[in-house]
Amino acid sequence: MSCLSSKPTPGPRERLLWLRSIIPIAVFSAAAFLCRTRVMALPAAPNLSKAPWVVAQDDSDSDESEVPPADVEKYIAVYKAMQRDRSLTAETAAAQNGMTLDAFRQLEARVQRDEAALQRARDELQAAAKKATSAGAP
Repeated sequence: MSCLSSKPTPGPRERLLWLRSIIPIAVFSAAAFLCRTRVMALPAAPNLSKAPWVVAQDDSDSDESEVPPADVEKYIAVYKAMQRDRSLTAETAAAQNGMTLDAFRQLEARVQRDEAALQRARDELQAAAKKATSAGAP
């Protein structure tokens, strides 16, 4: 009995073809393993048939997002202090105006969400910067 098989050993060309066919499978398998996706269920649609006559608008969201003028003034005061003294940190400027850094950051986030308050702060801070620039110019 002969140990030699009847099939010839594959040459470099056959090995290259085999490698070309296996690479896409390996890439796809690796991508599927690394980038697992989860199917998320959509939330159920609200049942509108329970009370169709209740169609009132709730303005509480808009009231919560509006920043009171006194709070906008505190926000502006902190930034004006930092404009006057560039070495001040936000924490120091907030402390000078009776706020903690955390309270100032929360106020800052509220002002950023309120377009009118944000525009008012921008206008006042730009006017203060122009006034300081013109006062310092000879």
